[in-house]
Amino acid sequence: MGMSSSDLLRWGGLAAMLAGLAFIADILFVLTAPEAEWTNVAYIVAALLLVVAMVGLHALQKGNYGRIGRGGFWTVVVASLAQVVGLIVFLLGSEALIWLVFPVGFLVVPVGLILYGAATLQARVLPRWCGLCLIIVPPVTVVLGDYGGILFGLLWLALGYMLWSRREVSAQRPSRVS
Repeated sequence: MGMSSSDLLRWGGLAAMLAGLAFIADILFVLTAPEAEWTNVAYIVAALLLVVAMVGLHALQKGNYGRIGRGGFWTVVVASLAQVVGLIVFLLGSEALIWLVFPVGFLVVPVGLILYGAATLQARVLPRWCGLCLIIVPPVTVVLGDYGGILFGLLWLALGYMLWSRREVSAQRPSRVS
């Protein structure tokens, strides 16, 4: 038995909120115990939850955006998973793939989110603030450095709550009959 669209929205929303909390926890860990390995574990959890959150957002909007939305979605998913692989290899004692985390992941994920935000505005399924925040917050997060992660976490808390609390299952815009 497959998962319904409503289930995908709820799980995606829950994952987004948990990702937001995990991103905030990661930054607090980095600021208080930068050498601890569990800071990387917190980031891995946050990145994996972000992928699930993106699946929820994609399930809601996929019928209403085109190549830009799909491109942004896949960019975020692939770059986030690459970061996870890079961090796991690092935790296992090798720096061979650390470039997947930085600079690749930290540059590519924001680009994907900006594309996804533009597509979100175009799709008109979610409130306008969702698309605008997906465009504005990632570059601001990069500029703010470690403290930007708190803002990034708050973004995902807000997006997650919005997705989780959505009541409608159908995300299609009404078609015009001519």
